[in-house]
Amino acid sequence: MQLQPHEDRVTSLVTRIVACYVQLTQLPTLRPSTKVNGIFNDLVRLCCDTFDEVIAEKVLTHPNIVDIVTPLRCLCSIGEYQLEAHWTERILECGSPKEGMASCRLLIDVPAKKYSDRCSAGIMFLKFPYYDNYLDLVRMELNALASATRSGRAKRFAVLGSGPLPMTALCIILESMKQNGNAVVVHNVDRDPWAIAKSSAMCHKLGYRLDQVSFQCAEVEDQTLDLQDFDVVCLASLVGTTSEQKQSVVAQVARKMGPGAMLLLRSAHWMRSLLYPLLSISIPRPSRFPCSSVIDRRHLTKLRILNSMMHSHLALPALLLLPLVYGQNAPSSSKRGLVYVPNAEHMSDDSIWISESSDLTWYYNYESKPSPAFSNSKLQFVPMLWGASTTFLADVTSQIENGANITYVLAMNEPDGGGTTGGSAIPAETAAETWQREIEPLKKMGVKLGAPAVTGAPSGKVWLQNFFNACNGKCNADFIPVHWYGNFEGLASHVGEVRAAYQNLTMWVTEYANNNVDLEESQVFYNQSSQFFDRIDYLTHYSYFGSFRSSVSNVGPNAAMLTEKGKLTDLGSWYLGGAATGNIPHGAAGRNTFFAGSAITVFFASIWSLI
Repeated sequence: MQLQPHEDRVTSLVTRIVACYVQLTQLPTLRPSTKVNGIFNDLVRLCCDTFDEVIAEKVLTHPNIVDIVTPLRCLCSIGEYQLEAHWTERILECGSPKEGMASCRLLIDVPAKKYSDRCSAGIMFLKFPYYDNYLDLVRMELNALASATRSGRAKRFAVLGSGPLPMTALCIILESMKQNGNAVVVHNVDRDPWAIAKSSAMCHKLGYRLDQVSFQCAEVEDQTLDLQDFDVVCLASLVGTTSEQKQSVVAQVARKMGPGAMLLLRSAHWMRSLLYPLLSISIPRPSRFPCSSVIDRRHLTKLRILNSMMHSHLALPALLLLPLVYGQNAPSSSKRGLVYVPNAEHMSDDSIWISESSDLTWYYNYESKPSPAFSNSKLQFVPMLWGASTTFLADVTSQIENGANITYVLAMNEPDGGGTTGGSAIPAETAAETWQREIEPLKKMGVKLGAPAVTGAPSGKVWLQNFFNACNGKCNADFIPVHWYGNFEGLASHVGEVRAAYQNLTMWVTEYANNNVDLEESQVFYNQSSQFFDRIDYLTHYSYFGSFRSSVSNVGPNAAMLTEKGKLTDLGSWYLGGAATGNIPHGAAGRNTFFAGSAITVFFASIWSLI
């Protein structure tokens, strides 16, 4: 049967977009390189060269695209962050401009390729590949602001989500000086301390003064973020992964702004929404740029009503990103395992995880010996050397000699963490000695060895580096276990960072959850993360941290896979490959603590400028 022209085009676009996504997930890093640049260029071209709205809608609602849209945006965010970070570092490596960047405003109409190749920070800044795109976009936005502001040109700007290369802020300063000689002040805000430190250093090197451009590391909800004195607040495109998150941020920002101030929003439409989170507000759409919308704070109530009206229009695609509905079985996965400690008070809970219908294939219990409750189950036991044990090698060797199927072992649970949060708190040097004595000999028996499972905090990265240094080449791990507590964006970023650091090892995620969030957010996180894990070839095993009752959960009741009465929640049933149960978890009063001290959210909020 011959496809219709539209169907043929849709099929081709979906196939090529998914191919780009798969290629990106398989890369060890998204730092700029010939290969990385080529894949992103192909992806952007596919998204920006499709102007037929019928084709775009069919592509965006295609099941294969719906499945990847959120992690794809996350990858684009990481890629943009890496691109900006790379250029900021290049600028910082150059010599300082003789007269400061302010004098470069006279050069902005000269093509970058005509500049001298001498190493100047100012010239390197102007050679950023998408400088002209930013400048044109900012010019259009400033004109829109001028027409909407009765009191004349705006003079004080705040940019939220400025990233490591504050192109928006610097283009506002340059374009304002060029248009009318206006001296403007731009305050850059980002929740990433590294981005703030590097962008501040770069602006200082370019010759900007503190009364021209300033920086603050803060989140939108922080009390220290005061937006009362700014004429315009600009919200970057990648602030908020979903439309709902973006609307929530808009409401929080507007409450912090002063009377009569303007809120400048950036978003995307149609195929570009694969690169940027969608903002569901009807606004003009220039063909070359992400959408820009200028909204007066006095009309915030009207904005809220407009957003509510848009919900019905976006209902179908939005639901496709939400948890599975009641009665629909979750996708199965051979990668899925169980982290579980039997509860003597509720022994009936043990049988839930080993039912015939369960998808689980393996488990661990933080110990070197298996749990008696699972002795006759199909689950493969993975021993763990939790701390500085002196009997681990003997325990595992004995099991192997008695016919147990031991093919993997885990080592040291969160050695960089303290005992109050479940960590084993072992110095890296001690861990290296213990590994060589208790774990390394198992390699000769055909057992694959897991590296120590550090927290997702920065201390984990440092500890693991110190561990391998102390090993001096005598600790030969086969895979890297990962722990993460926080949102999906942070999880995907952390997985990418670990992969970049240990490219020759496969990866397990042995603890993860979005802790202390509401039920819907917890369920969305689970569905996003499980789909993400199942698509990554180098990630071979994962175990969700939630195999307990909601009343005793130390990651919040909504992350638990059992209710306080021991019934499977929707999330728990999905994890076992079943359908939603409709059972709502409830917690015990006063239990709202963090597990392992590693609930760190990583946020990349720079604009994807490959337009």
